Amino acid sequence: MLDHEIHIEVVNRLPHLLRTLTEVPGISGMEDGIARTLSKLLGAYADAVEIDSLANVIARFGDGSYPRVAVLAHSDTVGMLVKRVQGQMLGMVPVGGVNLKALPGAAVRVGDLPGVVTVRSQHQAQPGDMAVKDADDIAIDIGPGQEVAVATPITYAPQSQVMGHHFAAPYLDDRAGCAALVELARLLPAAHPGTVYLVGTAQEETTCLGAYHALHAIQPQAAYFVDGTVSYDTPETHSRGMVALGQGPVLATFLYTSGSKGWHVHPKLDAHLRQIAAEFEIPIQNDAVHGLISDSRMAGWLGIPSAVIGLPMRGKHSPLEVMSLDDAAQAVGLLLEALLRPLPDLARG
Repeated sequence: MLDHEIHIEVVNRLPHLLRTLTEVPGISGMEDGIARTLSKLLGAYADAVEIDSLANVIARFGDGSYPRVAVLAHSDTVGMLVKRVQGQMLGMVPVGGVNLKALPGAAVRVGDLPGVVTVRSQHQAQPGDMAVKDADDIAIDIGPGQEVAVATPITYAPQSQVMGHHFAAPYLDDRAGCAALVELARLLPAAHPGTVYLVGTAQEETTCLGAYHALHAIQPQAAYFVDGTVSYDTPETHSRGMVALGQGPVLATFLYTSGSKGWHVHPKLDAHLRQIAAEFEIPIQNDAVHGLISDSRMAGWLGIPSAVIGLPMRGKHSPLEVMSLDDAAQAVGLLLEALLRPLPDLARG
C-alpha cells in the first residue's frame, strides 16, 4: 500500500487534477485539446513524451530497454455531434455510449456555446416524458441568435463536487484513469526495471484504435489498463454484483459486450497483481462484466498479456459520474508497486 501520508497526499491532489482533466473537451476522435493537456502534465516527469497521429499521448520513463511495461488510460470521452439545426433547437447524434436517460435537463456545451437539453416543465408533464427511447427524443436549446454548424461537438458542461472522499464530475470515465497516470509519473522513482510507458489513448469510446496503434508502436511485454468500471451499490443495481465505491480498485477477469468485443485477463499477470495487493494490504474487488469493454481488447488482438484495474463509478457516461478518491489512490499504489518489480514469467501452457 502507498505510505499513509502519500496516500492522503494523492487523495488531496486528485480533486484539482480531476477538475483540470474533466474540464477539457475530448470527444472520441477529437482528443487534441486533452492530448496537449495530458502531454504537459506527464512531460513534467517523463524522459520523453509525444502525441502521435491519432492523438495518443505516449510518455516514456527509461531508455526504451527491456522489459517494457505500459500503463494505459483513455483520454477520450463520450459526447454528441450536432445533427440538425432548427432555429435555437438542435438535434444530435451520440458519439459512444451516451446515457440518454440522464440527459433531459442537463447543461451542455455546443462547441464553446452554453446549452441545455430540453425537458418538459413538470407543470406540463405527460406520462412517459422521461422515457427517452433514442437520440431523436433529445433536443438541445442554445438560445436565440446563435449560429451552429452540423457536426459541432456537444459535451457535458464542466461541474464537480467533493462529497467526503467521493468525487462527482462528468467524464471521470476515464479522466480519472488519466489522473492516475499523472500521479504514477510523479511518484515513479528513477530506479525502476526496464522502461515504463504511460499512455493516454484516443478513441476508446468508439473504435479502440488509439490503443492498438500505441501498443503496436511500443511493443510492451505487458500492459495494464486503468479504466472506469461499474458499481452495484445503488438501490437499482445492488442485485447485479458486488462492487461498491470505497472498497478498492477492481481486478477484472472478463469483459464482454458482443461478437469479438471481449477480453480475458492474462492469468499470470492477474496473479502477480493479487500477490502485490495481498503483500501491501491494498484492498481489491473482483468482477466479470457483461456490457462493458475497454482498450484492453486491443492487447488481446496483439497477443500482449494484459490486466484491467477498474475504478468503480456510479452513473457511468452520464452528466455526473461519481467515484471514490480512495479507490483511485489505491489503484495508483497497486500500479506503482507493480512497476517497481520485475514481471513474472508470463508463458502460457
